[in-house]
Amino acid sequence: MKSSLALSLLAILALSGCETYRITGYQPSPATTAAIVASQITPVAVLPFSASKPGLASITCRAAGPVTVAPNFAGYIENAFISELRKAGAYDPSSPIKISGKLEEVDFSTAITNTTWILSLTISKAEHQGFTVTSTRQFEGSFFGPVACSMARDYFIPAVQQLVREVLLDPRFKQMTKPNRDLFTQAFQPALD
Repeated sequence: MKSSLALSLLAILALSGCETYRITGYQPSPATTAAIVASQITPVAVLPFSASKPGLASITCRAAGPVTVAPNFAGYIENAFISELRKAGAYDPSSPIKISGKLEEVDFSTAITNTTWILSLTISKAEHQGFTVTSTRQFEGSFFGPVACSMARDYFIPAVQQLVREVLLDPRFKQMTKPNRDLFTQAFQPALD
């Protein structure tokens, strides 16, 4: 009797700790849209993003269960870039300016006093040196695993919005996305004068 009660309690505890924390679809940030429009970024095409951990679509959160995203973290961030650029009128899949990204790091901490998402992305263009942006987004923590993991899930979208904004508004991105004729003109203008 005691062993079956103990086994039942163990099963309840194990099942209650196996929730999946699914991240919802990305929503463009109005502040990022306005900033992209104001910066007058040349419309670009976005090539598929890669990752240092290809196909990574979930991260275990304490013993409460995984935080998951579809199709995977790199694909989600690629779609976020396209959404933000499209919303601001700066996305053109047929543009000769093609950027790509590599998700170098994606992780979070749900420690009680240090709760953050860490996202690191390298953006590049075929004929241009790439650059890396590492973005950290703090969020509210909790002693309780299910609450902390829910917060990690809920703060992923704001963390991605912050990363996308930091990349797209970086002066290196604007330089990278200048049409080639502008770069040619800049390089040879002094000789032509």
